[in-house]
Amino acid sequence: MEIEVKVAVEALPPVAEKARQLGFEEVEPRHFEANTLYDFPGRPLSVAGCLLRVRECRGTALLTFKGRLVQHERYKVRPEKETVCESAESLRGILEGIGLRPFFRYEKFRTEFRAPSHTLLCLDEMPFGAYLELEGEPEGIEAVASALSIRPEAYIRRSYADLYGEHCRKLGKPFGDILFPPDHDRT
Repeated sequence: MEIEVKVAVEALPPVAEKARQLGFEEVEPRHFEANTLYDFPGRPLSVAGCLLRVRECRGTALLTFKGRLVQHERYKVRPEKETVCESAESLRGILEGIGLRPFFRYEKFRTEFRAPSHTLLCLDEMPFGAYLELEGEPEGIEAVASALSIRPEAYIRRSYADLYGEHCRKLGKPFGDILFPPDHDRT
């Protein structure tokens, strides 16, 4: 079961510095991730509140299935299963071979820290803003949030696609894939 919250932040470097001061271990240095969501024609997975994602990162691919959200007042909670694949190209071919089609893409840069409580702290640079994610058991999430001076009122349970949709509406621009400009350095 995945239990997480997001928090919008002004800048990520101060959060990373604070995490280091608190003794968090940097388990994944800053890296680029390209994510593609897949579904069958008619989008039955999406209609059911589920998600199938291929994440390409550092030469491998991670296939993730997320089940429907579990009702929770404070956290985003949902079943999650993942497996690593050596070849993103082969994985895409398998998915498309059984009738799945890509329908949404999003990119980000991510840095990952692990707190002494084993809670995961992810610092995400999105094309439309900076966010941190806390993932783990509720007690660990609360402990890390408190250590980082984050109040529960700042918790966000929405997806990046939802947040980007809101961002687009505010700017009066059409919603689409969440991508960095083509000339953006992805290393």
